[in-house]
Amino acid sequence: MPKRHKHPLLSRTLPSGACLPQLLGFSGLLPMLGVLTGILVWPQYSAQLAYVALIYVGSIFAFLGGIQWGLALRPEDSATTNNNFSRRLLVGVLPALLTVIALLIPFNFGCLMLIFGLWLLFAFERYRGDTTTTLPGWYLPLRRNLTLLLSVSLACVLWLSVSS
Repeated sequence: MPKRHKHPLLSRTLPSGACLPQLLGFSGLLPMLGVLTGILVWPQYSAQLAYVALIYVGSIFAFLGGIQWGLALRPEDSATTNNNFSRRLLVGVLPALLTVIALLIPFNFGCLMLIFGLWLLFAFERYRGDTTTTLPGWYLPLRRNLTLLLSVSLACVLWLSVSS
């Protein structure tokens, strides 16, 4: 039986194998912490740092779409052309396309587009993506926590860049 432990940010006991994804996931927030710190310390570079944050969040958003693409390629889904397969392929491509649009439109709207996109993708995974049978039990709680922290940090970057 695998060793289990209680994680403070998650609401249930996790298998010990979930520690590495948590460590990597939460360490992925460090660049946003660096951007926020940079905006506060060097306000003259706030526009450049804010754009770096937009690029970083967009790359994470595109990566999350790639997870959907990968799930669609499972042999049991890709062997047939069912709705789940087609839906996952479409949802897998949309984050990358929306990220390009978010980088081309005015910064404020790009930030909002990525924040809403992160939450819409989470909602898809939670309610429409049939992830309860295809993903480990720790994925959705971790995804929720990381989405919350990432979207709040991008909202802070937006707020700091608008208020300066």
